Amino acid sequence: MTETLLKNFKTDVFLVTSIGLFKITKNRFFVKFKSSFCNRHCFAITSSRSFRVKVLLTGGTGLVGLALVRRLVHLGHSVNILSRQPAKAIEKLPPACRVQFWNPNDSQYHLEIEEGTQAIIHLAGEPVIGGRWTYAFKNKISTSRILSTRLLVDAIGRMRTPPKVFICAGAIGIYGDRQEEELNESSSPGEDFLAGVCKDWEAEAARAHSFGPRWVSLRIGLVLDFEATIMERMLPAFRLGLGALLGSGKQWMSWIHLQDLIDIFLHVLQKEDLNGPVNAVAPEPVRNESFSKTFGNLLNRPVFFRVPVWGLRFLLGQSAGLLLASQKVSAQKILSHDFKFSFPNIKMALDEICGHREHVLIREQWFDQNLETCFEFLSSIENIERLAPPSFKFRIVKTSHSKLDKGVTLDYRLQAMGLPMRWRSEITEFNPPSFFSDRQVIGPYALWEHTHEFFEIDGGTLARDTVKYILPFGAIGTALGLFLVQKDLDGIFSYRREKLVELLGGPQPHRQQN
Repeated sequence: MTETLLKNFKTDVFLVTSIGLFKITKNRFFVKFKSSFCNRHCFAITSSRSFRVKVLLTGGTGLVGLALVRRLVHLGHSVNILSRQPAKAIEKLPPACRVQFWNPNDSQYHLEIEEGTQAIIHLAGEPVIGGRWTYAFKNKISTSRILSTRLLVDAIGRMRTPPKVFICAGAIGIYGDRQEEELNESSSPGEDFLAGVCKDWEAEAARAHSFGPRWVSLRIGLVLDFEATIMERMLPAFRLGLGALLGSGKQWMSWIHLQDLIDIFLHVLQKEDLNGPVNAVAPEPVRNESFSKTFGNLLNRPVFFRVPVWGLRFLLGQSAGLLLASQKVSAQKILSHDFKFSFPNIKMALDEICGHREHVLIREQWFDQNLETCFEFLSSIENIERLAPPSFKFRIVKTSHSKLDKGVTLDYRLQAMGLPMRWRSEITEFNPPSFFSDRQVIGPYALWEHTHEFFEIDGGTLARDTVKYILPFGAIGTALGLFLVQKDLDGIFSYRREKLVELLGGPQPHRQQN
């Protein structure tokens, strides 16, 4: 892909990658460092690919799964995905992935793993944050993990040549609330509901070892990332000066930055002497009080408030225990296997997260058409209205030129969330047939930048859309509107994908399996 990228650049082009912002010209190659992992997770420039494996992965559309899949694809690994909703998964996942339906909750469902699979990474499971722990919800938390793991391990047992490694995502919830006790992989499990689920979950995963694969269960701490749900809720509050301690604030928090977690998965994939349970946490746990005050200091906001224990339990029920439990978990095992953390302390992690304001949406789609045809179609003013959902009543009312080029402006009228809106975009870069971008000049967003990239791949064209946006009204706008905007954007790009399949050609052959 690197060669394809370079030969298509006719003029200056900027590419955001995992390690920096690259400016590529016809004759020169400049690098300006800019950390971009947290909310981009998209890689255009390849690195060393000497280690390649065929990976089967579940839970590929969540925060961790999507970041991990993109990194695996970037590194040249072959990635197959098991998903309960393949059509939706295909919308989010890189086109290089194959997506296969599975239903671990169906007792009649039979899973066969493709021979030649060398690694299985199991991330699937009902989120534990986001709802009250009713009996039905607790049952989902338990069965979604245990039954899916059992199904995978049973399928491993039927393979003629089992994979070399089975990596199962777990949680530090296995330890329960342990106050000041320092916890390592040999510590006994806790006694609460979540500890019991984690214990049974690991027991199912450990059965894989009897069939030959190396087995690793990653006991994952609180995952921190700009796009993580917990940060989408906390960051606006802290920016408004409404950050608070939880309970006494004395409880230990064992956390990990998403970039380090993805690096741990890749490290475990290659480290043949790493087995059994492994704590996936940063080496420096913090008390909730220190976490909150560090957060506030980085944003230049005071932290005056405290949410009492009874208030959390009233609002969240049993799930409040996730926020109140004290877990001081050691990272010594992963450190002893030569792993290096990029974000070893909470100040570094939160500083990186607080440095972001723009949210990012990335969508990729493959077409059975050549590069020039795809670029011409998607850069045609006449086709813009055709790709907008009818419910948005999108209409172009004026353009400064009949064809797109750098500096051309377009005026639209549309309706979003029931409200009529006016929008003006300006084409900021136009480099046929590989790249063009536009930005909002007048419209509802504080920032809107849409980049369109085109690459020759697999005999067709990969089109990548990257949208960076900031909601209006600062932290208040983000707190009140982010969920609705994300839902609208998902709907817009879902409709757009379907129309493009109809007009330009379908997905890559054999990408989706039944």
